[in-house]
Amino acid sequence: MIDTKGKVTLSFDCEGRWGMADRNHAWLSELTNNNLAEVYEYILETLKRYNIAATFAFVGALTETKENFLKNALPQLTGTNHQKWIKPILKSIDKNEGWFIPEVFELVRGSHIHECASHGYTHTPFSCLDPSEFKTEMNLIKQWSIGKNIECKTLIYPRNDIKYSNLIKNYGIELYRKPPKLFYIKSFPKYLNTFFEELNIFKKSEALDLDKFSIPGGVFINWKYGPRKMIPRMISDLRYKNILNHAVKRSNVAHFWIHPHNFITAPESKVIFEKLCHQIQNKVELNQLEVHRQVDFI
Repeated sequence: MIDTKGKVTLSFDCEGRWGMADRNHAWLSELTNNNLAEVYEYILETLKRYNIAATFAFVGALTETKENFLKNALPQLTGTNHQKWIKPILKSIDKNEGWFIPEVFELVRGSHIHECASHGYTHTPFSCLDPSEFKTEMNLIKQWSIGKNIECKTLIYPRNDIKYSNLIKNYGIELYRKPPKLFYIKSFPKYLNTFFEELNIFKKSEALDLDKFSIPGGVFINWKYGPRKMIPRMISDLRYKNILNHAVKRSNVAHFWIHPHNFITAPESKVIFEKLCHQIQNKVELNQLEVHRQVDFI
């Protein structure tokens, strides 16, 4: 029987400070171990309340202890590009939190319903890695999954930077998330493009690729920070409602994603997230949508 229901998936890019290793935003000071642990608890409690299973894609190093990283992983990161990425991290790990928080991984795994996927091991963008460094990164992901006793089958590329997609299956990765299809005007700075993207209330869901080796990139749940905090919540609510309705109508995929730390730096985003979860729950109860983790598309 052909499945004609729409699909909805939620994914979380779990990176702590690793995602900003090459940047120095003021809000990074808010990414303390305690704040991050609390926000993961909040996300898990919210998903449980609305009966939604999701994908949590972890930067492997985030889930390690500092001692294990320095002893086991760091000696393998000898390539020029890895060294460039790691250099500011090594200067920061003794004075800043948010780098090593194994308890957040255990929180997610302990739920027994969510998928633990990969978001890279060091969060180095894959386009920065030469072939040898790519192998190192993937081998570290493999070692991480074995050490954590999970079967890691899907990947969310760091910064949605797709490269070596024809090779990741050699390391047990069977599916990855595509980059989002964004509003883009070349002459506009990135923050303006993302601002206007969030205003597009006519955004549609996306069809699943026939090869099933990738899934649609979906949309970033509005992070109410910077210029985007000026966007009324009703705009985001309407945008997500239209995406979900389109997924139902076309039997498409509605994919929504965010970083857990976005809820720390912009707590108002929680209201948008909870309203989205409520909309999803309603569609599921009406038998119009099915909730899928990324691994469920394989």
